[in-house]
Amino acid sequence: MILREANKPAEGIIADLHVIRVAPRIGIITETKDRNKIEKQLMQVLPKEIWGEIGMAISFLGREICRPTNPKCEICPINQFCQYYKGNN
Repeated sequence: MILREANKPAEGIIADLHVIRVAPRIGIITETKDRNKIEKQLMQVLPKEIWGEIGMAISFLGREICRPTNPKCEICPINQFCQYYKGNN
């Protein structure tokens, strides 16, 4: 966040509890609980130019739509790409 506000390129991707849950659900990475491994996996599959925003975007999706229980898959803007949605519908 600080680097973004200073117009500096991100050096990694935020991996909060929402990202830890959502990224494997949607199929971006394999499931793991280790924040460092998750960040490294995300950094390997996502372009560096979106690192500063993607962690927050996934986190927001996890807070608002991709809830731990009773996710709101029907209104999710990426459900057509989501492995969790495809596996449950």
